Amino acid sequence: MTTTNQPEIRHTWVYKMTTHDGILELRAIDPTGKMYPVVKQYRGKEYQTKELMLLAFEKDALALNAKGYNVYTTLNPIKSDFRGKTADDADIDFRDLLFIDIDRTGTPKQPANESELKAAWDVADQVESYFLTCGEECIARVMSGNGYHLYYILTDVKNDEASTAAIKELLGALASKFDNEQIKIDTGVYNASRITKVCGCVARKGTATPERPYRMAVLC
Repeated sequence: MTTTNQPEIRHTWVYKMTTHDGILELRAIDPTGKMYPVVKQYRGKEYQTKELMLLAFEKDALALNAKGYNVYTTLNPIKSDFRGKTADDADIDFRDLLFIDIDRTGTPKQPANESELKAAWDVADQVESYFLTCGEECIARVMSGNGYHLYYILTDVKNDEASTAAIKELLGALASKFDNEQIKIDTGVYNASRITKVCGCVARKGTATPERPYRMAVLC
């Protein structure tokens, strides 16, 4: 699947929560390094409605993805008074999502094959089952193109050193419990300004082949 998709991008808002007075940030990165990165902010106060803001983001995201960019958005809410070019950790207002990234081991130069995706799916099932025993339900599972992302709601979590340390420790504990020879949980996605995939956009990593195609990020 190698074309952008307007209906699928709507699924981004299942896990990426925003308000009309909030700020959305789009980051487009060329995996080949031939095109300059693109960073854009969408400020709710500049649009008559939240829907118009989301539509503007979606239009640009799909257009940039069609040009060959991989497209991301910031995971957590950006402070309303932010005026910089790219949101950093200090620019995040608070944390509202726990992000678990399940992918292949190593640093592959090609997209995942179906067997590797199936192995990542199985680990995602194990992680979800574990959280359910703790009374926590996953709000979204996304096939990221080469693995799976799990998203959990965080409530009243400040953006501070304590929360960063706690999330880092949690990801490390999950990796120790669920990593195997083929699949790993990324322990480096704990920072507050972490970016994540936008649904409906093709993820391009390395060189695609019939057995290892580029895939669109989709809500499962």
